[in-house]
Amino acid sequence: MAVNHPEPTPERFPGPALPEHLETVALTRTTARVEDRVIIGGVPMRIVDVVRTHTGVRLDLEEGERLWLTARTRLTAFREADIDPFGSRAR
Repeated sequence: MAVNHPEPTPERFPGPALPEHLETVALTRTTARVEDRVIIGGVPMRIVDVVRTHTGVRLDLEEGERLWLTARTRLTAFREADIDPFGSRAR
């Protein structure tokens, strides 16, 4: 089932500048990466550290906030797309 997510444009998400090429990813405790971006309360936030524990994953955000992901947590995040010099996505 394809999910249609809005593109993260400066008009829709004012605040810190978002990179030009982003892809939508499902953010879970196994897929979280440093540099992923989540939008919480309309504010884009960048993940600066991912700490994995036996109870879940703690995401340290650039603004100083912390977000815990447990086994059932599933969020939508944005990740910089891997694009080669010819413009196609590397997979």
